[in-house]
Amino acid sequence: MRKLILLFSIIIFLVAGYKLYSHFVNKTHEVSLITEQHSLKIVTSFTILCDFAEKITHGAPHIKITSIVPPEADPHVYQPTPLDATALTKADIVFLNGLNFEKGVERMLKSTDTKAIISTVTQNVKTRPDLTDPHTWHNVQNAMLYVKEMTHVLSEADPGNAKLYQKNSDLLLKELEKLDLWVRNEINKIPEKERIVITTHDAFWYFGQAYDVKFMSPIGISTEAEASAQDVAALINFIRDHKIKAVFLENLANPRLIEQIASETENILQGTLYADSLSAPGGPAPDYVSMIKHNVQTICKALSL
Repeated sequence: MRKLILLFSIIIFLVAGYKLYSHFVNKTHEVSLITEQHSLKIVTSFTILCDFAEKITHGAPHIKITSIVPPEADPHVYQPTPLDATALTKADIVFLNGLNFEKGVERMLKSTDTKAIISTVTQNVKTRPDLTDPHTWHNVQNAMLYVKEMTHVLSEADPGNAKLYQKNSDLLLKELEKLDLWVRNEINKIPEKERIVITTHDAFWYFGQAYDVKFMSPIGISTEAEASAQDVAALINFIRDHKIKAVFLENLANPRLIEQIASETENILQGTLYADSLSAPGGPAPDYVSMIKHNVQTICKALSL
């Protein structure tokens, strides 16, 4: 009789254990499905915003981030694809630079029926007074405003992870504060009258204003603009008269014109600056901080010759 009672007790224990295990497995499966179904889909217009979004949301597994314009591609002239249209349509949040920078992305965004939150990260930036210039991120203090705006939007959209986003944002802002100070210290090692730099297009005005460097270029704000023969001749004469040696390529711009200018002024091109896009992961500028450091080191090396 005792054996029968013991056997019956074991059977009851096993059945209860199986039910408890099945309940746990089903709940785990439900959680994973909920996480997958409620992933927060973030779309950025170009790589610098993608870098900031990845750093702010680091540690949040439900985040999916897509950059429309890939590394080493030019946002000024990029034409979005059908896959880009799908990403924009399904997005929960879209981050744009604005100021006529990613015009192709903005046109496609208007043609979709997306219900995404659309955030223009330059809305709190003090912009160039004389013309519409989108390259505001070259002043690190402006990049900090980007991060603050993106953090605010993400926290509002996903309040359950707001503390994580703010923690990551605070760490990133501290890194950018140190970067801004480092840039100033490096540039200040160069005598002020020698801080004249020639680049392919007018992308570094904000850098110049923030860190007291004079930038000149044969082409205007957009890489799709064309230089006039008169402007090119005037720039060549200026380089000769002032014996300027800091002449640079840009990673996305057509090199032929700047190579011609360097040749006619008997200059050697002093390297490549990253203006509108980050490099691929194995390159010298895979994230924003690396890009700024690369540009500053390249410029200072040339100005020290």
